[in-house]
Amino acid sequence: MAEEPAVEDRFYATFEKHDKFVAAQTRFLELCRKPLTSEEDDEVEQLLTKLSLILDEYQEQAYLLDPFLERLLGPVVEQFKLSVTHVSSSATHQSSTNISRVAFYLYRYIKFRGHKTITRFFPHEVDDLSIALTFLLTLEDSTEIKEYHRWPLRYVMLLWLSLICMLPFDLAQFDEPEDLGKTASDIESVAKQYLSKAGVERGGAAVLLSRLYTRPDTSTKFPDFLRWTVDGLQSSHQFFSTIGALEVVCELLKSGSISHVSPHMGLLSDLAIAVNENKALMNNTLVRKYRIKLISRIVLRLLPPRRTSKGRKGKALVSTSEQLVEDEDDEDGELPDELEDTLGDLFTALQDKDTVVRYSAAKAIARISERLPAEFTEQVLQQVLQLFAIHSVGAATLYDMPSIAESTWHGASLACAEMARRGLVADSRLGEVVDWMRQALFFDIRKGAHSVGSSVRDAASYVLWSLARAQDAAALARFADDLARTLVTVAVFDREVHIRRAASAAFQEFVGRTSLFPHGIDVLRKTDFYAVGTRRNAFLAAAPEVAEHDVYRDALLRHLLTVTVRHWDAAMRRLGAQAVRAICELDLWVLGPRCAAQAALLVDSADTGDLHGALWTLAELAAAFKAAGPEGPARPHLRQIFGHLAALSPAAVQSVRHEIVTAAACHLIANSIAREDVDAPGAQWRAIIDFSLKSASAPVQDAVADALAALSTLADCSAYVDR
Repeated sequence: MAEEPAVEDRFYATFEKHDKFVAAQTRFLELCRKPLTSEEDDEVEQLLTKLSLILDEYQEQAYLLDPFLERLLGPVVEQFKLSVTHVSSSATHQSSTNISRVAFYLYRYIKFRGHKTITRFFPHEVDDLSIALTFLLTLEDSTEIKEYHRWPLRYVMLLWLSLICMLPFDLAQFDEPEDLGKTASDIESVAKQYLSKAGVERGGAAVLLSRLYTRPDTSTKFPDFLRWTVDGLQSSHQFFSTIGALEVVCELLKSGSISHVSPHMGLLSDLAIAVNENKALMNNTLVRKYRIKLISRIVLRLLPPRRTSKGRKGKALVSTSEQLVEDEDDEDGELPDELEDTLGDLFTALQDKDTVVRYSAAKAIARISERLPAEFTEQVLQQVLQLFAIHSVGAATLYDMPSIAESTWHGASLACAEMARRGLVADSRLGEVVDWMRQALFFDIRKGAHSVGSSVRDAASYVLWSLARAQDAAALARFADDLARTLVTVAVFDREVHIRRAASAAFQEFVGRTSLFPHGIDVLRKTDFYAVGTRRNAFLAAAPEVAEHDVYRDALLRHLLTVTVRHWDAAMRRLGAQAVRAICELDLWVLGPRCAAQAALLVDSADTGDLHGALWTLAELAAAFKAAGPEGPARPHLRQIFGHLAALSPAAVQSVRHEIVTAAACHLIANSIAREDVDAPGAQWRAIIDFSLKSASAPVQDAVADALAALSTLADCSAYVDR
């Protein structure tokens, strides 16, 4: 298996392509103002592709464009509004193709920076309402705009209309005296029309309806919408319309005032029950996600406002007397009856098979806990921690757990992270949280030809990052050394680049906020974002540099010899063996023999992966001893390493199914054979070379060639060559 590619995303310090981008956008908008020839039409498509690619290039650092957004978006939204106004006021859609292109370009901005940021730059005057609404109402009747060009136009128009709906004016002023309420009804009907779409239009329609129902003059339409939604759930299994309706309700529960929401708690509860009872809908991931949001936000509306968290670093801003009053208020407040059932559903959702559902449940648990008395918050955390033990009871080690444990551990880790980020982990529970996270950082369960668990390791890094931000340094001091060694080990030796970087970020947060980690600044410099970005560099450059500090050396070697050289990925085993050598070379005569003895314990293993890793490690250590001088103090160590070949089972090495083991054995021969071994009768190494010479495998052929090259310096190999 090939090693991780050394291809890295480029990171920018500024918007370097600003001038090129502005020039292309200016030309694009210029062409979109007029009818186009076929050549100009091709040029517009090329410009749109060019602009989209530049935005994609900066997607991971979208914030770099924030200082320029107003100047960049101003001409685009102005051009869009002029085109929509022209079309709305004329009988034909003669410029419809250009409108679609501008709308798609605006969609690329929204995809790049999010609709909440981009819509702030949309025009939002009272007169814009009739322009936007008229265009949307006639859009579906247009024959000029092709269907596959309509979805970005619908989406942008719905978002624009949602922004206009936030203006404080009475919609009735647009109605005729004999037809009051028509404008509001038209907005509602056009939004409902797109709630059942599978694309982004559904999201735009949900935002529009949620803002419509929070208006003082149209809030009376919300209970009818709830009844319409519940009736639809009972009569059909339309996934998309259900998802859209749930998006509307969740958004309104999030942003609407308590006066808009509290009168309808009964209908909201009926909706949650109706969704849960519809088993066909509950098989859909997004339906389960939005149901979690729904039930949690209902409870949040019933709980008292957020109070200062007892474990936050900012608690010093509250005086002792004020804190006592808060504690008394916590004890006196009554909790809603729905709380227990909701928390039960959320704990179940933490074990859901889909990540988005687990993450929604984790955030909901933390938000609810934030509003509970300290005693109840600790009980919630205890319940979350108990999830780690579900699959751990019957497992001898972390690696013996079933693969389904990934979902449970990931959900529990996310919940711990969200609670830690809000300062909800009491000092009395800190030790238990840290112990579980140190295990979660190495969660990697073999499943067929791959493994599962990277999401758990990522979430565990998030937990520790959150603890560093929210907990007092004094409370974390007793865990500092162990956490430092664990995080550094993951930062340099994890298989996945995003896990290495996540662990590095957590280490950085501890160093910056607590100053508890030994040699923190120096180690951070060696394991920063870029240093661990490439696997080979992390293993062979960053790890030996960290191992220069004795406090980290043993932990790194222990992980390499017990985990990495026994990894399911052969490339990881080879890289792990090379890392063992690189670290041992810091103190070869002490570390080399010790690591060789530990690796030799795996030589008689029945597991091919263990045997392969052991042979590679011994071969790398032999090469280190050989480089130090084959004579003198290195000689007995080389003899001892070469002697391990005699313990190899012929069935394990001389088999066409174990080519990687055969190649590793040849490398060991090449690096450790001495002159006295050449004439030894009945030597095992001869049988290995004889078998390897007949192999059709290229890696085995290369390895046996190296072995013969080493042998040729000690004896005449013409007999092998002649054969």
